[in-house]
Amino acid sequence: MIDSILANWVGLSATLVVMVVYVFIFALVIICLVRVSRYCKDAGKERKLVRIELGKLAEEVHLIRQELKGGKEQDSSQQ
Repeated sequence: MIDSILANWVGLSATLVVMVVYVFIFALVIICLVRVSRYCKDAGKERKLVRIELGKLAEEVHLIRQELKGGKEQDSSQQ
């Protein structure tokens, strides 16, 4: 009788351990999917901000080149 009770308890314990492992893996999959979706959402915003900053930088470089070009033209006209 004790043997059958222990056998049932061991079988139940093994089943619970397997279920806990499956739940753990399922939770990890869900957490990974949530993180990937957040990353994709934030990546679009970051890409847009980088594009805006590059546009500003390109405009500043253009203005600096115009200033340098204007300074060279004045230097050559003074000589």
